[in-house]
Amino acid sequence: MQTNTESTFKTPTPIKQLLAAATLLISTTAISAPEELWTINNLDQPESVVADPGTDLLYISNINGNPFELNGKGYISRVSKNGEVQQQFWIKGLDAPKGMAVVDNYLYVADLNKVHVINLEKGQVVNLLKAPNAKMLNDVTAAPDGTVYISDLLGGAIYRIKDNQLQRWFTSEQLPHPNGVLWHQGKLLVAGWGYPLNPDFTTATPGSLYQLDPINPSLIPVASGFQLGNLDGIVAIGTNLYISDWISGEMFRLAGKERTRVLSLAAGLADIGAANDVIYAPMMLDNKIVAWKIDNL
Repeated sequence: MQTNTESTFKTPTPIKQLLAAATLLISTTAISAPEELWTINNLDQPESVVADPGTDLLYISNINGNPFELNGKGYISRVSKNGEVQQQFWIKGLDAPKGMAVVDNYLYVADLNKVHVINLEKGQVVNLLKAPNAKMLNDVTAAPDGTVYISDLLGGAIYRIKDNQLQRWFTSEQLPHPNGVLWHQGKLLVAGWGYPLNPDFTTATPGSLYQLDPINPSLIPVASGFQLGNLDGIVAIGTNLYISDWISGEMFRLAGKERTRVLSLAAGLADIGAANDVIYAPMMLDNKIVAWKIDNL
């Protein structure tokens, strides 16, 4: 049932047809490989990397167990942007932490049915916002006004934190499994995983990238991200977008109406992070993070 805090939208069939035609013009050719800068090994199912824009630090979420289980084994690592591990077990006692976002001096961490709020200076969880009906809160992003958006991959919804309240905010039949989220140029970008979801998390129909207007919520398909893959993380470098496919291990650059394959890695390429011209790639199944310098031209 729809409430006054939740919006729904169904993409009209003509738009689907236009997108299908547009994708015929989109390039998927490979470009020169990015430069591998460093690797951090011996992590525990790293799912997400986020760069602190105000410091030289990265934060890494480690699931460290069953990604669906409330087990208290998950943790956050703190490392430098040049690949030096400062504290592998910086914040402990989480369940299956996934996407994160830095907002001022706080780190917001999605963790199944709740969001942890961590004070970065104190290194402590200072707030816990619960979403008892959520099935798998996954990625996190924030708008300039401090509003935080969180995807629920298995629950088919976008949650929002506003005025310190966590509420289910948006659902759509066209987006049954929203995953990566990114605030970009005044809009919320949402990457779909695809559908229907098989037991091994593959899908018959690949996921697409959508733009969501936060004022009057409605999904607008992004042509270059139409049926791209089992999409996970999204970052922006300049005006270009970079998006990861967890199942295939591929990373794409979306520039206008063109998409270009940037990397072909192993399965498990999860929620990527970025700072300047470097992308930090969590290889969840290989228990490592790899930093890649990107040619963004």
